[in-house]
Amino acid sequence: MAQRGNPLIVAPKLPSQGSADVIDDSFDEDVIYRGPASPEEVTVTADPDETPWLQNTVTDFRPVTVFGLHGGAGATTVASLFGDDGLDAGLGWPVPGGWTRPLPTLDVLAVARTHYAGLAAAEAFTNQWATGRLPSSSRLLGLVLVDDGPTLTDGQKTAVKRLLRKTPRGAQVPWVESWRQAPPDHERLPRRLAKIINAFRTHR
Repeated sequence: MAQRGNPLIVAPKLPSQGSADVIDDSFDEDVIYRGPASPEEVTVTADPDETPWLQNTVTDFRPVTVFGLHGGAGATTVASLFGDDGLDAGLGWPVPGGWTRPLPTLDVLAVARTHYAGLAAAEAFTNQWATGRLPSSSRLLGLVLVDDGPTLTDGQKTAVKRLLRKTPRGAQVPWVESWRQAPPDHERLPRRLAKIINAFRTHR
């Protein structure tokens, strides 16, 4: 007689290699959200009492300059996805500086997390961009929101979709478990992430 297992004991399901990092590569929709191309296309009244956004002078010129809207935004991770073409400029709206003349116009990506503080920072930043208060020596490519956990609440999902349509382009980077222990390999990205990076490269 064949031996039957105890129905009260559930054997743990062993994960396959890399299963924690599975991203839906069957994602067929456009991974980039579209928004106004410039502040001139937006009707927003500037708040005279609002503190101007912090600026950061950059002298290392790369095809894409990435900066965080708050501490721990994920700017370093996003910049690494571009390989040598991406620069992590830290915090503050990057503006070109140094001895190079003429100074180039920087193509900039803003990055925030999808938790409360990150979404609040993204809201404040996109409002300042829309009022035209940021130096025009840099051009905003778009906004990237990095998931702060494996799943988002309905409220987070709604906020993410709205914010990503407030800048020229927006993209959502999903949670990748292995990035907690090792940096991403920009040469072996899942298809969805590769499409996001290629889209920003194309439109810079």
